[in-house]
Amino acid sequence: MSSSIEVPGAPAIPGETKPRIAANKVDGQLTANREGVNNMHDNFLRGMELAGKDAACLGYRPFDANGKPGPYSWLTFGELKETASNVGSGFAKLGVAHKSCIGLFSPNRIEWSIVEHASYIYNFITVPMYDTLGNDAIKHMAVETEMSLIAIAPEKLSLLFELWPELPLVKTVVVFGQIPAEYANSTNVPEGAKLVTLDDVKALGAKDALAPLPETPAAVNDPCTICYTSGTTGTPKGVVLSHMCFLSTVNCVTERIALGFIPHFDNSDVHLSILPLAHCLERCLHAVLIGHGARVGFNQGDIRKIVDDITELKPSILVGVPRIFNRIHDMVWSKVKAKGLVTSTLFKHAYDSKKVNLKNNVNKHWLWDRLVFQKVRQQFGGNLRLIISGSAPISSDVLDFLRVAFSATVLEGYGLTETTGPSGVSLQGDMKSGNVGCTLGNCLYKLISVPEMNYIADSATEKPSGEICIKGNCVFTEYYKRPDLTAEAKSADGWLYTGDIGTFDERGNLVVIDRRKNMFKLAQGEYVAPERIEIIYTNSPLVDQAYVHGDSLQSTVVAVVVPNEEFLRSEIADTPALAHLAAKKLSYADLCQSPEIVSFYIRLFDSWGRKNGLKGFEIPKNIFLESKPFTIENELLTPTFKVKRLVAKEAYKAELERLYAEPGAN
Repeated sequence: MSSSIEVPGAPAIPGETKPRIAANKVDGQLTANREGVNNMHDNFLRGMELAGKDAACLGYRPFDANGKPGPYSWLTFGELKETASNVGSGFAKLGVAHKSCIGLFSPNRIEWSIVEHASYIYNFITVPMYDTLGNDAIKHMAVETEMSLIAIAPEKLSLLFELWPELPLVKTVVVFGQIPAEYANSTNVPEGAKLVTLDDVKALGAKDALAPLPETPAAVNDPCTICYTSGTTGTPKGVVLSHMCFLSTVNCVTERIALGFIPHFDNSDVHLSILPLAHCLERCLHAVLIGHGARVGFNQGDIRKIVDDITELKPSILVGVPRIFNRIHDMVWSKVKAKGLVTSTLFKHAYDSKKVNLKNNVNKHWLWDRLVFQKVRQQFGGNLRLIISGSAPISSDVLDFLRVAFSATVLEGYGLTETTGPSGVSLQGDMKSGNVGCTLGNCLYKLISVPEMNYIADSATEKPSGEICIKGNCVFTEYYKRPDLTAEAKSADGWLYTGDIGTFDERGNLVVIDRRKNMFKLAQGEYVAPERIEIIYTNSPLVDQAYVHGDSLQSTVVAVVVPNEEFLRSEIADTPALAHLAAKKLSYADLCQSPEIVSFYIRLFDSWGRKNGLKGFEIPKNIFLESKPFTIENELLTPTFKVKRLVAKEAYKAELERLYAEPGAN
């Protein structure tokens, strides 16, 4: 019996007129290389040639004297090139050598991208830094990469000043904007080190003449960035990504556009940068957009004001994680319901009419788009035509909703930090939900058997399944200075073990069905993949977040659940057995402590789990309701919004023990 199977060819989408790309195609020679694009700066120059040097490139919202954000202000491609050249020159004059590491310690803002492009020009290696990983992790990144310079947002200075004495190699800290008064004349700057602004660096770089460029520009296989994985346990690992990793993705997107499987975009298109730039998905997206001459606008820095930024920017492209799209789905349906029976009945009729047509790969309707769904689109700027979900699986219901409500191309991608973000994406024109398409073309997929979970990758079986492995130009080079971990993650012939379980549908699309990592075994010997269960439950509008826990000494699982307050209160008002709680006007925290609400959620989890195909042992038998959300700040979430399982286990140790001790838990 074979223990692995490679992706089959992909049949055509019904109704398509062009031959479909084989799912297992790999680009042996980058078209980008033949065009003289050998590094990420060349990619930027190609974008500038397409758009024109005077075309807008990066946008931000400047604040007035009262702290109110104004309309978007734009740097042109030509201005970005000049500014980045001066900043890169300034770094070089401050002693940063070619191919050495510089830290980027900041949320998304235009200066982040300026430093990134300066690094492309002068062949520095960027290292995005997460403060949410804790002080030890920040210190680990700085020390392991031997960085001498860190570019930083002002709000991160307090943490850096705590650590700076322990970072003897960091000689320069470059602050975005103005240096806050409490740090400007600080005596805590280590001896021989300096604190300067990015404007100071820019002026230094432009003074007299630019510092000499690298004698040899970055080549495709040179390191471009080291992205430390947030991880749910242990010390962060530095994922080394080459210029090839990014360029291969840009090149393959170009091919997909030419063949009609991804929408064309140009300088008329604009993307609102929401996901952290320290994420590979967002950085890869910037590379693709700018390489095609499109624009990127940054939010004002407050996630609570994203809708205001969307209204101002009117993006045509929106890329996010399932949690963002779940919120949009829930918000729209909630507003529809609140408008009364007539409006909600019309909306549902229009929705059902359009949804039926998705099976024919049609999501536009001459009447309903004008009469019903135009209002939804206007809430998000009115221009959205491409929506992409990544980072984690998203429910088919939410994908269908996005296609119906926005009449836009809605794609779902799949990938990891180790594959430079997206390794594959679904195809325009294929509106069958539940799959993540085929590879972009710069890698191969194959499955290997996981017999302990009863997943067998054998072509003789009715539906082969197994752990997803990826090989190709998008796959990372190594874990920085960790050959032992690299050997664990990649086979000798270059296949990356993803830890995800998948299968292929009848069209050759990849379908992710389970997780091999973070599994645990229950007392009766059954294996449980908690992340898959959590995704199923957070697809319920009544659940914002969930942490599913199991113990090898127990035969069932339990859960910590953060309810959606708005939908919970609505459910209470509409449920006669719970209506008396609405009359009491209890606080959200008191509702979460109510035995009746806990019992309601236990029943909900049982019915929702069975409806979505969970086995009995996968359905939590007892639940603790938490009124405080899991956040990056309270260290229960990683920067990629995954639950830190060991941290959550420790934080809720007493509650988990109580859940198992109560009658009915087993």
